Amino acid sequence: ATISGVEAAYQSLKRQGKINEKIKFIAFGGDGGTYDIGFQSLSGAMERGHDILYVCYDNQAYMNTSIQRSGATPKGASTTTEPAGKVKQGKRMKRKDLTECMVAHNIPYVAQSVCGNWNDLVKKVEKAMSIRGPKFINVLQPCMLGWGFPMNQTIEMGKLAVDTCFWPLYEVENGVYKLSSKPKEKKPLVEFLKAQSRFRHLFMPENKELLDVLQSEVDQDWNLLLKKCECFGDK
Repeated sequence: ATISGVEAAYQSLKRQGKINEKIKFIAFGGDGGTYDIGFQSLSGAMERGHDILYVCYDNQAYMNTSIQRSGATPKGASTTTEPAGKVKQGKRMKRKDLTECMVAHNIPYVAQSVCGNWNDLVKKVEKAMSIRGPKFINVLQPCMLGWGFPMNQTIEMGKLAVDTCFWPLYEVENGVYKLSSKPKEKKPLVEFLKAQSRFRHLFMPENKELLDVLQSEVDQDWNLLLKKCECFGDK
C-alpha cells in the first residue's frame, strides 16, 4: 500500500513537471505480510499497474513472532500454531502458490528465486528493474530457527529446495514461462525434509503415507510447471 502510494505521487509530480529524476521503486515483505496480511494491498497494486518491483522474503512462517504458520507454510511442517502431535501431524493444508497468484494478475514479470543461487537472483532482479510496470519476485529464504537446521547449512538448504523441485526456479515474462534451472538429477523430497527439525515427525513409521503424499504433490506441481513451460513457453 505504501509503495503504490509513493509511486503514484511520483508519477503525479512528473506530470506536473515538479520532478525530473528517473526513480525506480522496490519493496520487500515477508511471507506473512505478503501471502496473508498484505495480500489485498499487493493484489491491488499489481492490478492497478504501478511501476514497482515487489520482492517477497519467503521463510515460510511468521518467524519474527514465534514461528506461527502462514499461507506460505508447507503441508506437514510443525509450527507453534499448528504443531505436530497426537491430534495432527503439522500443517494440514498445502501452501498457497503465491507466485502463480501473481501470474494470474497478468503483470509483465513474475519469478521465483532462492538465496542458494546468487547468480539467479541477481539476474532476475536486474531483468525486473529493466521492465516497466508491476513486477514480483518470490525468494525462498531458509530460516535456521523456524526450519531447524545448522546456520552454516543455509545455502545448502536453498539448493536442496531447488534440486528436489520443492522450489523450482522459473520466470514468467508477459505470460511466457521459462525454467531458470532444471536439476540434472531430481533428488527425492525426503533429502530436503530430513535436514529440518520442523519435519522430523514425518519420519515416524506411522507417517510414511504422509511422506508419500508430499512427494506426490511435489511431482505433480513440477510436471505441471514443465507442461506450462512447454505449452506457454517461448516458441
